Amino acid sequence: MAVAPAAPMPAFYRVVFLWIEPVSILTGAVYAHFLQSTYLELTHAASAPGASVPVATSIVMTQLANLYLGLAILEASVLRATTDSNVWRPFIVALLIADFGHLYSVLPVGKDIYWAYWRWNAIDWGGVAFVYFLAVTRICMLLGVGFNRPQGPRLKSS
Repeated sequence: MAVAPAAPMPAFYRVVFLWIEPVSILTGAVYAHFLQSTYLELTHAASAPGASVPVATSIVMTQLANLYLGLAILEASVLRATTDSNVWRPFIVALLIADFGHLYSVLPVGKDIYWAYWRWNAIDWGGVAFVYFLAVTRICMLLGVGFNRPQGPRLKSS
């Protein structure tokens, strides 16, 4: 018995998860590896080490860059390989959990990091506002927003 091909993901989700997010993750990888002092300064200026990044910090930043690179490659390649929601949904759930972890990670900066957008710098816009956008997009996708729903049998109205 032939299996019907999976319906394509709506264009909005394909653009966000196959292009925009992987490129933004690659940007984070570039900053974490090649622009470490800038990355740390933008993350929390008061505790940033300045131009001379300690070796241990540099190692951890390079490991972070490597994780970003791996995530960008995985997201772009796995989700490009199929439109099967049985693959997309658990992948998106895992990324949604990571979004909440990412937002939790900036709590030491202070709770106003979550809402005081007028104080945000470039990394805050990427690490807070963009993560809000991604989390909402993931939730919408998981709820089926934007998907064409098959029309079932209709009841006659009296």
